[in-house]
Amino acid sequence: MDDYSVSAEEAAAILEISAKTLRQTLRNQRPAGARQVPPQHGGNWFLKPSYVEQLATQRGRRIPNPSALSSDRETSAHLPGVERPSPKPAVARAVADPTHGTWSQWIPFSNALKVAPRFPGVYMFRVAAEPHRGPVYVGMAGERKGNGLRGRLAIYASGKGAGSGLGEHAFDRALEDPTWLQARLDEALAGTPMRAKAAARSAIDHAGLEVRWQTFETRAQALQVEAQLINEYRHQLWNR
Repeated sequence: MDDYSVSAEEAAAILEISAKTLRQTLRNQRPAGARQVPPQHGGNWFLKPSYVEQLATQRGRRIPNPSALSSDRETSAHLPGVERPSPKPAVARAVADPTHGTWSQWIPFSNALKVAPRFPGVYMFRVAAEPHRGPVYVGMAGERKGNGLRGRLAIYASGKGAGSGLGEHAFDRALEDPTWLQARLDEALAGTPMRAKAAARSAIDHAGLEVRWQTFETRAQALQVEAQLINEYRHQLWNR
């Protein structure tokens, strides 16, 4: 079934335009090949593969197999020890985010805000250089004024999350690195000391983290799964 399985961010990358430009076009035209979920300001846009192919053709691009656009969601591995929900009926996928209840792939945190959804959900961080350790931090996000997970991750990206378990441990790791400390000292001696929030973000970057997430319709669902995951991985997490 040709469902709404391609996010606006994915479609924009295929079309080689900015996601902001594509979302603005979709809001203005409200085409049948795209849906906004929820259908209000701040909702995520999802497109039919056939509509993405149509847009690509208009731009002189060709997608040989548009149905493959959603294949990553069907084949991506889910986290060991976490039950993956049964696939939703095709009708339900047309009216709700098709990725609800499914883990995204691990991606570098530096790229997360470009694709993070605006739904409630849970997220995990791990150290990219130490994937065998598994997750080091588990968190959740509610609606956050329509920004969901993207809004929560933006807190870390802005450096405002220094007081969280993730921010504190990342800072501790950075403070143990003489090279990182020397760079901050050199900045101070040069009269350009790094501000606190910038240093907090620098520490996050220094940790070399990857993140993945799972979205839900409600904050309550996200809270329940967060509690289960924290209990499962409690012996290795940076959560306080």
